[in-house]
Amino acid sequence: MKKKLCCLVLAGLSAFGMLGLSACGEEEQPAPTGGISFTSVYSSTDTFSLNPGEEKKIKINKDITGKNYMRLIMNSTNNLYGTFEYCDVSDPTRIVEENFFIEPSNKQIEFKQFLDSYRDNGVGLFDKKMLSVTLKNVDNETATVKLGDFAVADRDVPAFEKEIYIESGDLKVGADLAMGGTLSYLERTNYQGMKIAEYINTDESVSIGVGVTAESENCKRYLSDSVNLINIYDAGREIQQSYYADVGGSMEEATGANGYQRYTSFTADPNGYYWPYNPVQGGDEACNVSQIIDYQVTSNQIYVKTRAMDWANGYGLPENMDNPLYEERKNGRTTKSYIENWYEIKDNKLFVTNRFIDWNGFTDMDYIPGHNLEIPATYIVHPLNNYVCYEGDEPWNLSSYVYDRQGQLDGWADGSYVTTKHPEDWFAWVNENDFGVGVYIPGARAYASGRSLTTTHFEARGNSNALKSPMGRQDMYLYNKPAPTSVWTSCYVGNTDYTAPVVTVKMKEYVPLSYHYVVAVDYLETFRAEFKEIYENKEIDNSGLKAWDY
Repeated sequence: MKKKLCCLVLAGLSAFGMLGLSACGEEEQPAPTGGISFTSVYSSTDTFSLNPGEEKKIKINKDITGKNYMRLIMNSTNNLYGTFEYCDVSDPTRIVEENFFIEPSNKQIEFKQFLDSYRDNGVGLFDKKMLSVTLKNVDNETATVKLGDFAVADRDVPAFEKEIYIESGDLKVGADLAMGGTLSYLERTNYQGMKIAEYINTDESVSIGVGVTAESENCKRYLSDSVNLINIYDAGREIQQSYYADVGGSMEEATGANGYQRYTSFTADPNGYYWPYNPVQGGDEACNVSQIIDYQVTSNQIYVKTRAMDWANGYGLPENMDNPLYEERKNGRTTKSYIENWYEIKDNKLFVTNRFIDWNGFTDMDYIPGHNLEIPATYIVHPLNNYVCYEGDEPWNLSSYVYDRQGQLDGWADGSYVTTKHPEDWFAWVNENDFGVGVYIPGARAYASGRSLTTTHFEARGNSNALKSPMGRQDMYLYNKPAPTSVWTSCYVGNTDYTAPVVTVKMKEYVPLSYHYVVAVDYLETFRAEFKEIYENKEIDNSGLKAWDY
């Protein structure tokens, strides 16, 4: 569940209570392309103008049975709000509209999208006839639009629950398409010929270490040597994007007149908390998953594009089935926003680009206050329980003192720690031997960290809830992922370590926000030295974080 923190509302997401390369005007990083065969259903070389608020409907009227993947080649000088309209081939009265968004470009772009037949509660789970495509100018100036081609493809979509992986060197990374393409798997497969193992220590702690075997003196019970270091207990964990905007006014003012109806969430407070607009990459509080728009995989890169869910969906929780709002809200609310990720393994580290753009149409965006964002929300497995960062006055002096605040971060509600001093722009969660996960992200203005459901000592009997994840409903376990190797498998349990680098900004409609970070799995002094090299080489430009400054 999420946690709310006085001046920092930090969606963790579930236990603490996640584009192009850069901001508007800069070059976007292209998505990888694959060998997909498209069939054109409409082609034109027309150029036309759209006045502010004006729309143009293009009639298609083509049976696209078996086709689930759209490609629209065009360009526009302005932001365009689009609608795909299609019907059920066997029941033409069953009509669905799916919205999309086109950003301005001075050259032709390829917009690609899966229609919403990918998730089990999608709106397009039937054979379809494409009726029309509508384009609307949402800017205050006249748009010039040049059409090209509209095509469809029978793209082979993997099973709904599939996690996609890349592997290079000693690093294996996975993104979960059943949870919005969040970063859900991180494994160091080998360290100088030794395995990274998860095991029950002789002191009854759940531990992760390098080179431990079933015969090791400190190993009471050997669990696994394929260890995911990211906690994936529910759709709000993982390492993912999460954004906030205080639209809709106070509880008394929440009439929805601005285009957004705020709801009360129950994940941070059993009595309910009046939650802000909160697009979350993985899904919502009831584990309704986000809509995959596009994804591509190459040998060392994963690209994912997602329409995020709005987190506050409390009446959709199973225990609220008797509430009159349950039916209305049980499938959640898919936001009018795009989240994009590029995950790339280089030099045995993971380089990530995150991008977000919101196209909701709310009428009060100019008047909302700033809000804190997690960039990104980061959930690491609980055995890596030592939080480490540098808080000194000699950044990148590798002999300087590294600040470790073990014991000060226990519990979400009153033990979490917020600091504004991370002059080297990295944080880490490591074991007792300083092996673990480090994250380097220039540009954050504060860091919030904490541990959930645990103290610094981990008794196995206190962490045996791997089979109780809220994702394991409907006779599935984490959408048919492999079951835990034991009830203590730490990536599946409620216990977790959390950090979110934070910026305070004001969400701007139609303006993208982007940033980059690096993830390393190694010993502390090794990845700290590597982060220093990245810093000295100026490999990361996070000026995109300033796109929403106010």
